Amino acid sequence: MSNHIFDAPIQFLLDNACPSIRYLVERDICKTPVDSPKMRGLQEMILAQPNVQKILAAQREDGWFGHELHGNDGMDGLLGGLLNAGVERDHPAVQKAVHALTTPEIASSHKNWFHGGDALDSGGRGGNRSVTAQILSWVQYPEDDPLMREQIDLSYKHLAGVLNYNSVDDFTVRGKNERVYRPNVLFPGANHIAMLNATQSWRTPETLSTARAAAKHGYDIMLHVNETILFRKPAEFGGGVVGPFNFNWQALSPVTAGQVTAMLNDPYPFRFAFWLGSVSGVPDFVRQSTGTYEVLAEFLKKDDFHTLVPDKTYRAFRQVMGKEPTLRKKTAKQCDLTYALLRACCGVLG
Repeated sequence: MSNHIFDAPIQFLLDNACPSIRYLVERDICKTPVDSPKMRGLQEMILAQPNVQKILAAQREDGWFGHELHGNDGMDGLLGGLLNAGVERDHPAVQKAVHALTTPEIASSHKNWFHGGDALDSGGRGGNRSVTAQILSWVQYPEDDPLMREQIDLSYKHLAGVLNYNSVDDFTVRGKNERVYRPNVLFPGANHIAMLNATQSWRTPETLSTARAAAKHGYDIMLHVNETILFRKPAEFGGGVVGPFNFNWQALSPVTAGQVTAMLNDPYPFRFAFWLGSVSGVPDFVRQSTGTYEVLAEFLKKDDFHTLVPDKTYRAFRQVMGKEPTLRKKTAKQCDLTYALLRACCGVLG
C-alpha cells in the first residue's frame, strides 16, 4: 500500500485534532521540522492544554515527577504523559526530570522503586534499573552511559536467549496456580523489547539477524501460550511472585476486520485498547506480518471506525491511549481513534 491512502486521515487530523495530535502528525508522519514557526506555535498550544498543565503541576521543585519511579502517578507515567502529548525532550521540565532521575542525591530521596523491582534486578530480568533506563531512552539519553549500556546488553541477551529453547516448558515451570520462570533463564519481556526498540547502538547486521531469528522463534513458541508468566522472588526479597511485564507475542498474529470488531464489543472494555497498544510500534525486527496493519488501514480508508466503537470501549481507550484533552469537541472521538490507527499502521505500510 502506498502513502496516498493516508492522505485523507492525515488531513482530517490536521484540520480537526487537538494541538498534541496535530503536532505529532506533523513531526512524526509529515516530518515537519520542529523549529519551524508552525511547530513552535503548536508546541506553545500543547503546553497550554489542561492535561499537560496538570502533569507539569505534579513536578516537584527538585524535578521529580509524582511520588515514585513507576506507575500512573510515578516518574515514568507522568514524564511519559508529557512526551506522548508532544512536549519535546529539550523542554526545561523534561530536562529537569532527567537531571533528577540521574542524580543519586535527588533520586534516592524519592520512592525510587516499584513492587518487586529490586528482586527483578537481582534475578537479571530488569526491574528498577530497567524502568530508569527506559525512561532515559525516551529522551535519547547517551547510550554509552553505564546504566543504559547495561540494560541494552541485558535486553539483547534476553532476546537472543530465545534461541536456546524449543518450548515454554524449557524456561518455565507450571505450578499449581501460576507459571513461573526457571531461575537464571533468558527470555524477553516487554521491557526488553521496548529497550531494544528505543535504542540504536546494539544494532549491527549480525545482531539484527539474530534478533529477527529469535523473535520468530519466540513467536512460534508462545503463539498458543495464553498464560501469564511470573517471576518468583528469591527468599531474600520476601518470596512470592511478581509480574515481569511479558511481551504480548499473540498480538503479532494477523487479525481480520471481524476480529477487530469483536474486540470493540468485548465485555471487557479495555481489550481493544490494550491490543492496539501492543501492535502499535512493534519493532521491525519483531514484527511477523503486516496483515493486521493492512486491516487497520482499510478501517482508515472507510472513515467510519469511530462509529463502530461503543462508548464504554472508547472511555477505556481514552484512559490507555487517548490524546484529546476534552470531549466537548464533537470530533474528539474520531480524532483520537483516527490518530491511533494511523500511528499503528503508517510506519509499517507507509
